[in-house]
Formats: sequence, C-alpha cells, structure tokens
Amino acid sequence: MIRKFSSNFLCVFFLFLISCCGYKNEENTQYFCKKLNLNCEIKKNVVIFYTSKGRLKIELFDDSHPVTVANFVSKVKSNVYTNKKFYKIISYSSNKLIHNGLNEFDDFGQMSNQDVENFDSIPLEIKLKNREPIYETPVINPLEIKNLLHKFEKGSLSMVKVNKNRSSSTEFFFTLNNLPEFDGRYSIFGKVISGSEILSNIDKNDFIKKIEFY
Repeated sequence: MIRKFSSNFLCVFFLFLISCCGYKNEENTQYFCKKLNLNCEIKKNVVIFYTSKGRLKIELFDDSHPVTVANFVSKVKSNVYTNKKFYKIISYSSNKLIHNGLNEFDDFGQMSNQDVENFDSIPLEIKLKNREPIYETPVINPLEIKNLLHKFEKGSLSMVKVNKNRSSSTEFFFTLNNLPEFDGRYSIFGKVISGSEILSNIDKNDFIKKIEFY
C-alpha cells in the first residue's frame, strides 16, 4: 500500500514539474495568430525599405517568426512606417542601434498624440533549432542560446521590447554588428541582405519613405 502510494505520488510530482517548467506549449503560433487576428499563412519573405539615404533589401524570417512577421506585414500594409523618422539612434564604440516605428514620444521628447492602441504589444517570439517557436519566454540558458536559429549580426532586424515577455507591435531596430548580450531576449525577425552601407549611414534626420514587398 505504501509502495503504491509512493509510486502514485512520484507520478503526480513528475507531471507537476513538467507543467511548471519549460515553455508555454499551449500558447503556440496558432493561438497568437488567432488572438491577434493575424494572417500567418501569408508568406512574405523580402521587403524593400526606401529610405532618405537609399534602398534597403530585407529578408523576413516568416518561417521561424510567423507571428512577428505577420504583425509587421500588417503594419506595412497599413502604411504605419510611411514617412516615419528613425526616432532614436544609439551609438556604441563598436555598434549602432537604429530605431523606427510608432513611439509615445515625438522628436522633442513630448508625448505624441497617436492613438494609444498603436502602442499595443505582441508576444516575444524566439526560435531554437529543431523546435517550434517559443512565446513570451526569453532564452537565457547558455546551452539553449547556442541553439538559437537567429543571433544578432550586422543588419539584424528585431522588434523593440516593452517588457521581459512582450515586444512592441510597431517599434523595431537594426543593429550594425553582433550583439550577443541581446541574443535570446529579442525577436529577430529579419536581416538586411542588400544595402548595408546605406544602413550604416542612417542618422536621426533620416526617414522611411515607403516599404514595398519584393
């Protein structure tokens, strides 16, 4: 009787550990596509950014980041980024982060009059090799970081984060070099495949004229 009780207890305890540890498997791609009313079946893997400095050709990672890419595509189709300035440039000694999108402050640091719904968020979306995308959970285990499908490199395109588990629905940034301290913590959903020299020359006075699908 005691042995049977111990066996049952171990089974229940093991199931408890499984449910408490790991990633939220029930909140998968289909769940978020439906919740956010996104068409994740549309495949758009290349877009052209026409900026005031020149043309950038961007590959989108629609296979590994379906929710993030579907959200971005919907914003492009809504002309969210048309004539939008690169509102923030963060320069480091060996790197530069170039931000664009709807943000709550204007060029003078004042609160903008944009509708608050424009500042909605989407789930953080991370992809490990040979796994389904992981949602709302940063990857911080060094062993798992080695298995990330995408890491920050020159020309990486990522969504800005609003908190630990969520990304902005409109704000994104480019990085000019590797950024290992950000790996596993941001949704990298694309990269520059043509025009990296244009990207390097973008400053805060520049803007996106339009974005077109290739």
